[in-house]
Amino acid sequence: MSALSIFPPDGGPAFGCANPIYPTSEPNFRPGDKFIFEVLERDASQLKSLLGKAEMFGFAGRAFFARLVSLQSCPSTVPALAIMQEAPTLRGVFEIYPTPSVNAKN
Repeated sequence: MSALSIFPPDGGPAFGCANPIYPTSEPNFRPGDKFIFEVLERDASQLKSLLGKAEMFGFAGRAFFARLVSLQSCPSTVPALAIMQEAPTLRGVFEIYPTPSVNAKN
């Protein structure tokens, strides 16, 4: 469990967009990988507006560039969320992209 942050496109420090989220497996952040997580619906209001958008995110001290490809209701598979069966849960899927680079002109 950890907070998910997003970096503003115009620069500046990251800010929280979902807290806490629970990865369903060990996250890998290589281009082409998927990062799958679960989150309580009440903790994911800002994530809903990011669906389909590629952004720079932060999770557990790691920055990664990804597109949120799915955010759907699900029965939780995470033990920490299973005790809150009455609370709606969402499963999110990030598709990891290569981190964009800025070509500086000399």
